[in-house]
Amino acid sequence: MKVNAELVLKLRNQNSWTQEELAIACGLNLKTIQRIEKKASASLQSKKALASVFNINIQDLDYEEVQMKPCSECKSDRIYQYKKHTEIGGFGGELLPGLASGMFSLAKFLPVICLDCGHIRFFASKEARDKLEGSDDWTQI
Repeated sequence: MKVNAELVLKLRNQNSWTQEELAIACGLNLKTIQRIEKKASASLQSKKALASVFNINIQDLDYEEVQMKPCSECKSDRIYQYKKHTEIGGFGGELLPGLASGMFSLAKFLPVICLDCGHIRFFASKEARDKLEGSDDWTQI
């Protein structure tokens, strides 16, 4: 089943663990941890082990698929997305102000482009979206 590999990597890094240390803490094989982080795929048992070690709900590890097709402008299915969430220097801090993970970092987002009409969409990462409700910089409309 699909898992939120970005969250696994983030939590592992927050704990300053190597992949091997996380594998030991979870009682999983190193190759399992590598597969989870690279392919975002894990068994239910692996998800339970990760949730337990990180002290989070198993549902927090669920992969959220963002609906990108068809294009909201021209209805084309020829949609391309960048391979990973990214930061853009320069205007990136102004694009999602107050939603970065650290003081000197920019919020991450996923760019998507329609091949037919050129419409560009940006999807904020879950990490950035998690900061919206508690932010003084953003107001719900």
